[in-house]
Amino acid sequence: MKKWSKLSKSHYRGRFAPSPTGDLHLGSLTAAIVSYLQAKVNNGHWLLRIEDIDETRNIAGAHQQIIKTLDRYGLHSDETVIHQTSKYRQLAYQQAYQKLKEKKLTYRCVCTRKQLSGVNTYPNTCRNQIYPTDSMHSIRVKTTHQYFKFKDFFQGHQVQNIAEQSGDFNIIRKDGLFCYQLAVVIDDADQGITEVVRGTDIMDSTSRQMYLIEQLNLAQPNYAHFPVLTDSNGAKLSKQNHSKAITHENPYETTWAVLQLLRQKPPQLKQKTQSALLDWAIKNWQPENLFKQTEINSLC
Repeated sequence: MKKWSKLSKSHYRGRFAPSPTGDLHLGSLTAAIVSYLQAKVNNGHWLLRIEDIDETRNIAGAHQQIIKTLDRYGLHSDETVIHQTSKYRQLAYQQAYQKLKEKKLTYRCVCTRKQLSGVNTYPNTCRNQIYPTDSMHSIRVKTTHQYFKFKDFFQGHQVQNIAEQSGDFNIIRKDGLFCYQLAVVIDDADQGITEVVRGTDIMDSTSRQMYLIEQLNLAQPNYAHFPVLTDSNGAKLSKQNHSKAITHENPYETTWAVLQLLRQKPPQLKQKTQSALLDWAIKNWQPENLFKQTEINSLC
């Protein structure tokens, strides 16, 4: 008998949101599988979003390859795939920025990366300064010492304070591109996401996003930060760390390995097909095996 109960949300909506900076690797496939299983075990919808907000890092053709790879693994979005660079998404971010501006929560910041080198918490240097619109500046949002508390599905009760973790943070870059923190909040709200499933490496962003959600009067989703996969040196499997792409790997064998890493103890099925393995994974999903863990060595 399972030791956990399904989420109370009757209309579960989850998502997987990769960036098109290369094809999927074992770490990003794990994120896709965990979010997919969380959605399906709750009889919900699983959506795919291409987070291409940082156009300077996008690789041509990468988003098509990501979708193609997911299709090979039987992970199909239940709705139309959205892209953050689309005109209607950009308009949504602009409207959100205007609302924050009207609430007098934003200001121009001219600080350079060199000036902020080694600084973890922004010292609010530019908060009370006035700079001309033609100056090279980013847009920051004002924060407070407010504590945000949430019960993470995998990690349990969490308490975060933006002022202590980051201070006032950017929502628009100096090159005019919208920042991840603002875009992801608006995307999740517009897609009606009820649970944000992602790795523990992004957990420290939660309070900033909860703050924006609160200021924009949006619905707060639940959060589920699963343990990230690491290599033998303890580094997260990622494109930046040159993790191997799974483009040409066998879907069944690779998925079986991921489920094993996730402590799901998958059997060797007689019918070794991807659909059969995913069906088994949904019926036998035991997320409690990951509770209170922040990382998993991919070689274990």
